[in-house]
Amino acid sequence: MKKAVSRLILLTATMALALSAIAQQQEKHETNNNPLALLLQSKGILSAGEVAMVNQASTPEEANSRLAHLLVEKGLISQQELTATVTPASLNSSGVRLSDAVLHTSSVAQASPATSSPPPAAGPTGIPAVAPLRVLPIDIPKQGGMIPDIHLGSGANVKLYGFYKASAVSDTASSGGSTFGSQDWPLPLLLGDTAAATPTTNPQVHLKARSFRMGMQTEWVPKNSGFTITGRVEGDFEGDYTDVSNRNISSVRSNQFSLRLAWMRLDHKIGDLPWFAEFGQDWSLLGSSTLPALFETTGLGVGMGSLYERIPQFKTGIQFHSGDLKIQPEVALVLSAQGSSGLTTDQHLRFGDAVGAESDQPGVEGRIVFQFPLSHNWKGVAPAQLIFSGHHSRMSEVIPHAAQAINETETGCTLLPCPVTVFNSTTVPNIGFTTTTTILGASNCPLGGSCNLEEFFPTGVQAGNAQNIFTAEVQLPTPWVTFDAKFYRGSDMRFFFGGQLNDVYSNLLGTFELGNGVSESGRAILFGCAGGFKDPILADTSDCPGTPVTAAKLQPVGGSGGFAEMSFPLSRIFRANPEGPNSGWVFHLQWGTDRANYADAQHGNHLGRTDLDTASLTYRLNKWVTFVHEASYIVTFTANNHEAGGVIKPEYLQFGPVLTRQAHNWRNEFGPVFTF
Repeated sequence: MKKAVSRLILLTATMALALSAIAQQQEKHETNNNPLALLLQSKGILSAGEVAMVNQASTPEEANSRLAHLLVEKGLISQQELTATVTPASLNSSGVRLSDAVLHTSSVAQASPATSSPPPAAGPTGIPAVAPLRVLPIDIPKQGGMIPDIHLGSGANVKLYGFYKASAVSDTASSGGSTFGSQDWPLPLLLGDTAAATPTTNPQVHLKARSFRMGMQTEWVPKNSGFTITGRVEGDFEGDYTDVSNRNISSVRSNQFSLRLAWMRLDHKIGDLPWFAEFGQDWSLLGSSTLPALFETTGLGVGMGSLYERIPQFKTGIQFHSGDLKIQPEVALVLSAQGSSGLTTDQHLRFGDAVGAESDQPGVEGRIVFQFPLSHNWKGVAPAQLIFSGHHSRMSEVIPHAAQAINETETGCTLLPCPVTVFNSTTVPNIGFTTTTTILGASNCPLGGSCNLEEFFPTGVQAGNAQNIFTAEVQLPTPWVTFDAKFYRGSDMRFFFGGQLNDVYSNLLGTFELGNGVSESGRAILFGCAGGFKDPILADTSDCPGTPVTAAKLQPVGGSGGFAEMSFPLSRIFRANPEGPNSGWVFHLQWGTDRANYADAQHGNHLGRTDLDTASLTYRLNKWVTFVHEASYIVTFTANNHEAGGVIKPEYLQFGPVLTRQAHNWRNEFGPVFTF
């Protein structure tokens, strides 16, 4: 009782002094110097840095909001008392969603100053509605808007954030198969090696503790400058496993740290319009505006309708506003990438993926966001968003003139085959052209009569393809349910985890196949000629009736997909006590699908469609600890074969002991998350 009275007295004093400060500011029009903050500093409750942060606010209301948040963090006032004085829409006390970027969203909410209270709400209050997951919010950061954990001597402020997550996983089937091995995160089924049957569909149980993530948010406030400078660095231990002597035996639990985000942002105003420029690795403008609230974050719905990416970029945008309507167009130059499926381990370690960079041009992305409240009478409900985004880039495959030869003298090899390779591992053939087939009669044979493929192209061949994708996304929060949805369509979507992870294939456009050339990325690109045929007499010989030998068109595999999700704030709906043990219940339902064009996919991995149906129940014990149980049903269908004359034949792939056109997996994952 004594503690409650003390808190009530402190809250009353806070409001009285705040109102006094506002009145003085309105009369004198002077810089904010919060008297309560100075009083609390004299009593040792606030530090000099925290007082400075409060006094840097541009308005008295903002200063009071910052001070109130500090008092909550120090345990001097409760979350309910804070909710009564500032807008709770950004607090996410029970509506926080544990997905691939929950901490990004949480830290943005912490950094964004609260606003004055809206009109009285209709319906339940105290517990916020479920806030949409927004890893690319359009809220404008303000100078001094972040409550720091560390204040550096350079003047920069630093705030640390992250989470620990442990989970138990049960799968009735393995999506990895013998190709991808034992995975603790799901992929479309039937991706594994279908050359040999296995006795079962390989059901598995995993205990997973590698989902530890941490990040650092930074802010600089230059003196006498209109710029706000912010930055973020974030990483986790969802990377690869180790391969070193002291970890090889225990590699299954010795995963490595990897970078997720690293960017710096400048904010300024052009007239009255907020403008920003950002440089570094961030979420792609394409598709990443709306993400599903999945507990499984190692692969956030890969090949199941999520469509997202994090990518190096230079981007800029400007915000227009009219009342509560905000419109923000953005454009970015991004790293052009395909996620080539033919790369070897050696190539992954050396350069990751080269076909985008070798096109000699960046990718281009853009999005436009419309943000508006659905109702001014809803308290604790985030505004709605409507988003459109698009992406275009070029890919380029290079086949050199001749296969790369190994110089035993230069490499020091004394045994053959030499263990040193230039581009590929010793288990993969060297790049270059097929030279075992003789081609007669082609019009572009430089030798006049007969040539092999290498002789047709004395300087090699460069082939490429376009990568085009667009999306439409919507986020509609209400006091009772938050609805999110995304639709996308495009081609060559492997890098963005779409199109059933297909990229491109060689389309001969009806010409006769003569052989192939292996590009520097390990792709076998076909070559052919019109009207060609196998020589009826000569072995390993083909005839072209005076037509040129040309490379096949690199045809991108097209596709579409998306997801729809409903999130119910159960505690708010049933009017639970905001300070009670039942204040943190949230229920999610989600359906996602990713589809490849069957006529294209038959030339790729033969996967036509994967659906993901998920239900999850979240219980937020307090602001630090949350428990989640997620149940999912994953089903994959093969792509039918489209043959000459319009004949369609089903495709069967190996799944455990049987050949099938459809495979499914029931997945359950449960565990706690500790957020800091």
